[in-house]
Amino acid sequence: MPKKSITFWFVRYLGACFLWTGLCIHLYAQTVTTPTPLSEKGKTVKVKFSETGITVKAEDIERVTSKEDEVKAHVGKSINEIKSFIVSLEQDVRAMILYRDRLRQGKKDYQGKQANQKYLELMGIEIEAVEEKIDIDNELIETYEDRITVLQDHQKVYSDQVVLLKSIFKLDDAVSVTPYDAAPVIWEDIDVVTSNIIEIQDGIKEKAAVVSFFTNRLKEIIDKAFVDEQNLAKSLKTAIEGSGNGEFTKKLQEKVESVLQWKKAVNEQRIAIFKTRLETSTIRYDTGLQVWKNAEINLSFLEEKLRRLEEKQKQKQKEEELKKKQAELEATKKPRK
Repeated sequence: MPKKSITFWFVRYLGACFLWTGLCIHLYAQTVTTPTPLSEKGKTVKVKFSETGITVKAEDIERVTSKEDEVKAHVGKSINEIKSFIVSLEQDVRAMILYRDRLRQGKKDYQGKQANQKYLELMGIEIEAVEEKIDIDNELIETYEDRITVLQDHQKVYSDQVVLLKSIFKLDDAVSVTPYDAAPVIWEDIDVVTSNIIEIQDGIKEKAAVVSFFTNRLKEIIDKAFVDEQNLAKSLKTAIEGSGNGEFTKKLQEKVESVLQWKKAVNEQRIAIFKTRLETSTIRYDTGLQVWKNAEINLSFLEEKLRRLEEKQKQKQKEEELKKKQAELEATKKPRK
């Protein structure tokens, strides 16, 4: 592959990567801390918790619906950009496979001639670098496909919240058509949600640990990439020393530059992978927090539904007792025959 083509691939990759990184960081970068339950602090949804129960106003529904639309727009735009970038990566991979095959054939043909050992070794190193670039591009494609799934999950928790708050808003209607014998079922639901909250909390801790891991790992990879590039450049340039200043020496230097450029592209791609994984793990963490908030709201909703249902049952019992007493009183007023 001509040097110009290699440079174009590398520059295009960097431009797309930095663009995507810039789009994501301001949306999802955050300090990972142990979250506080929604009922205690930092409610993003204005659900009223009190001794008398839980209430949701019409403006609360409007607020969360607006947030859902905002998230949906961001996620939709991001997914479209990712899909476009994946298509470009897939095209690059196919082109690099063809280039690698030509390099292999070129090396095979060169071996049949009076091959210079240094040049032959450089050809082998370049083939390995191209193969590594192909593998790491495929890995980046998988990383971005994972990002799409995570973004879809992120959007869903906001949609779930809208549905949940609408259910709370219509709680009176729901209670009016709920039979009295549904109370044991609601108790079971409360137990399930309570257990789920414990699992969600454990999951959030794990997600925070993953964010921490990728944060540290990214720094290590960036530092290592710089050292590896410096060592490789020194090693390759040392290997061709003493070759003179002729035309063949120029070919050796060009091959060294090509190898270094491929290796640099591989390192930059590896850094991009871990940046993407860090951002994706941060989105997962943020989604986990939202799932926790939704679970707490759902728990309060079920408890309030149960409370109102029990009140309704008590009221019904009082009414029945009152009717019974009235009937007994009427019976005592009737004249005896």
